[in-house]
Amino acid sequence: MNYKLVLIDLDDTLFDYPKAENSAFRSTFEEMGFFKENKFLKNQNSEEFYTEIKKEYEKINSQLWKDLEKGVVDKEELKIIRFEKIIKKFKLEYDSQKMSEIYLKKLGEGIFPFKSTKKLCKYLHSKYKVGIVTNGIKEVQYPRIKNSIIAKYIDKIIVSDEIGANKPDKRIFEYAMNCFGIKDKNEVIMVGDSLGADIEGGKNAGIDTCWVNLRNNVNDTGIISKYEVTKLEELFEIL
Repeated sequence: MNYKLVLIDLDDTLFDYPKAENSAFRSTFEEMGFFKENKFLKNQNSEEFYTEIKKEYEKINSQLWKDLEKGVVDKEELKIIRFEKIIKKFKLEYDSQKMSEIYLKKLGEGIFPFKSTKKLCKYLHSKYKVGIVTNGIKEVQYPRIKNSIIAKYIDKIIVSDEIGANKPDKRIFEYAMNCFGIKDKNEVIMVGDSLGADIEGGKNAGIDTCWVNLRNNVNDTGIISKYEVTKLEELFEIL
């Protein structure tokens, strides 16, 4: 295909998001003094209790991001609600706003590219215009990209916060195309790990898509991409 523009997702496509999330979440609890306090504990040690909280947070956070894609919540609500819920459930005497601020700062410092990320981005930038399209939070995503090894290979960072539309809304993809002055949809491909956001979104915009399935997930959604890869290296053969 004669592509001119590659739009690519960030988390779990180029960067290992669980690593960043785990690091930021633990650092937040450390800064809140969780591991030095005993007042929240019953018959558990702090590590066991922390693990229980983290598992619950992951479930809550995952659902909230799905709700965001559906337009049920907005990003400002999401930032706070996820901490409100765990504070309430586990009777933690913390402030959800403060926790959110610490967490977002720590998350913005979490740069964990996959092994082949730099090589891929360098290759793509040598052949195409490259734009990151992310539903992530702007104060998190900008520093993570700009302070990373891929910064010089990215032509434009497009964050849904600033567009007023989240993937899979076609408007964020149309905005990206306009940024690069491209009108022909056949010249654009969206590459990402999320079937519901990246692949469905690309299809909504009428552009080709490639599902990056690094964790070998089963696709039971009915959303079909033009291409699928299970390793970043496979993108060299497609692009």
